[in-house]
Amino acid sequence: MKHIVKTRIRNLSEIITAGVFILVMFFLASCTSIQPNADVIEGNETHESTVSATSTSTPTNTPLPTSTPEPSATPSPTVFWDGPIVIGESVDGRLIEVYRFGTGPRKLLIIGGIHGGYEWNTIKLTEQLISLIRGRPDWIPDDVTLFILRSLNPDGEARAQGIHGRTNENGVDLNRNFPAQWKLEWPIDGCWRYLPVTGGPYPASEPETLAVMQFMIDEDISALINYHSAALGIFPGGQPPDAASVSLAEAVAAVSDYAYPPIDTGCVFTGQLIDWASMQGIAAIDIELANHRDTDLKVNIEILHVFLHWEP
Repeated sequence: MKHIVKTRIRNLSEIITAGVFILVMFFLASCTSIQPNADVIEGNETHESTVSATSTSTPTNTPLPTSTPEPSATPSPTVFWDGPIVIGESVDGRLIEVYRFGTGPRKLLIIGGIHGGYEWNTIKLTEQLISLIRGRPDWIPDDVTLFILRSLNPDGEARAQGIHGRTNENGVDLNRNFPAQWKLEWPIDGCWRYLPVTGGPYPASEPETLAVMQFMIDEDISALINYHSAALGIFPGGQPPDAASVSLAEAVAAVSDYAYPPIDTGCVFTGQLIDWASMQGIAAIDIELANHRDTDLKVNIEILHVFLHWEP
């Protein structure tokens, strides 16, 4: 009996010893698994110490974070052409737009459609020139900026192709509305007289007139070609014509078959764009296309090249 009791006590002792061993091993294993978190805490404490030391102006060798430098801005290359650029609106709210080619200091202007749908082929010509020049930057000299105003009278253009498209929405002939020898009415002998028109209630009364005048002044335009139709030739600006406008007219006439001096029908011209331009010191000419249908594109490309290189 005593042997049995001793055996059980020994077994129990062995069990307790084994249990203690297991507990010790478990404790050691637990300490090992906690260690990484202790490192994190220690790292945070070190960071706080570093911040504290920095605040007391104690120099350290710890490198400071640096931001990645942004690339410096480089100017974009100058765009050869731009447009349409809105310079105003018509009586009926249609946009008056120009296209720009080149960036030189000598600024030139070509205008189509001052008589709207009646001279629709002048608008077609400006469209053709715009399309061609966009693909030919070599045509524009370095010292030139060329502006092309597609249609100065978009209301007349929208209204009709023919005599009913000549005036703006107020019934004003825009080429009689400029402040140069302006008259409300004028003798009709030798002049256009298919429908009643006026020069407006006063000079520069129309928004289209004001828009192009302001644009020419703002841009300091030095020379102008204003396209018309039909068949009367090349008219220099000024009454009497100024020397620079005559020089431009002669240069253009040398490469075209358009009449110069122009055909004299006996019409008294009042309120004209080219005469107002001449008063501003701008060399200006009217060119009348051969008829009311064609754009005479080939000859007007030759005229364009002369215009781009002409200087008074």
